[in-house]
Amino acid sequence: MRVLNQLKKPFTMFTKRAKHRVKPRRMTYRILIGLGVLLIAAAVAWQVNATLFTTHSERVGKALVHRFLQNRALNSPVSVNGSGAGSATLASCSESNNSGDPVKGLLEIPKLHVVAPVEQGTDDSVLAVATGHDPYSVWPGSAGNSVLEAHDVSYFVGLPNLSAGDTVQYVAPCTTYVFQVTAHTVVSQGSPVYNTPGPTITLVTCWPTNALWFTPDRYLVTANEVSQSSSRGGQQYLTASAAPTVPVPPPLASEGVTLATYSLPMGTFALAGTPDPTWAQTTNPLLVQTSAVEAYIAGVRSLVQNRLDWWRSFAPGVTPPQPLVGAANPRYLTALEVTVQATGTQATAVTLTNTVSISGGASPGRYTVTVQETISKGTLVISSWSLQPA
Repeated sequence: MRVLNQLKKPFTMFTKRAKHRVKPRRMTYRILIGLGVLLIAAAVAWQVNATLFTTHSERVGKALVHRFLQNRALNSPVSVNGSGAGSATLASCSESNNSGDPVKGLLEIPKLHVVAPVEQGTDDSVLAVATGHDPYSVWPGSAGNSVLEAHDVSYFVGLPNLSAGDTVQYVAPCTTYVFQVTAHTVVSQGSPVYNTPGPTITLVTCWPTNALWFTPDRYLVTANEVSQSSSRGGQQYLTASAAPTVPVPPPLASEGVTLATYSLPMGTFALAGTPDPTWAQTTNPLLVQTSAVEAYIAGVRSLVQNRLDWWRSFAPGVTPPQPLVGAANPRYLTALEVTVQATGTQATAVTLTNTVSISGGASPGRYTVTVQETISKGTLVISSWSLQPA
């Protein structure tokens, strides 16, 4: 028994020593595992943050690009003409009389049929209804480079059609300055626009000019002054009219039926039919596009919630597309393409197309969507909604 006890003691001591040696090793493993978990968590958090930031940036970008469509009237320095509603006339050649007015002059591009009011500043409230003058540049006609900006799919949608030698005119209250196009280029957003010793202008818009999404590139057209003369009185330009209304029920409207509240990839814009060239170069077609997209979003929201009472309010007599009824919110596989049909200064119809993936509902799958909308007496409604297997 004594021998056995003697044998047990060293064994016990050995075991205790082994435990002492294992404990630091286990702590090291735990620390390494903990660090690994922290690194993984940090990576996941970074990825989530990056994804949220990207999504937020895209949505804000869309909102910034499309928010100006909500502005419905041009705050021009003159009264609307009694005849031909929607037009206005630059009535005075007095610099002092014009000093308090938002419209400082007119930009005319004869080749593109553009006659655009010019206001000071380049924020959305200005670009919603006019061409904006960069306040860090000189005014047209002064020594230096005058920078004028406009949204794409608006006054400057046709800038790529200008060639060297084409004329651009800036009509101030007392003087008309004539410029001749010398160059055009595409640059990244934030690129510097350099000053010049003589009087020049640079026209700036987003590239491509038919994009309905936030773009990182800018299209620049540069022109040199070639002459000036006394301004012509009575020059007319079209003001922004009210966007077509969509009869969306208030409960549905409160859920958000605009691009600022609903994520929807936007494609390109096209204007078809026989639109008046001057009307086509204003923000009026874009106001129609805003209402058209609002009706599209309202349609999707009402269908997936199976609220056919909502659907009937802005799609009267239209059979609901069954694959969307009661389904999950669709996944958009392609951007939404928008075509506005117009005659003269009136938009009459809109066609919207894209491809979606539908899950849930009666018939899940991939579909090509074609939505037809009509405009009558200032109201836009859905006239057909087609889903074809893609």
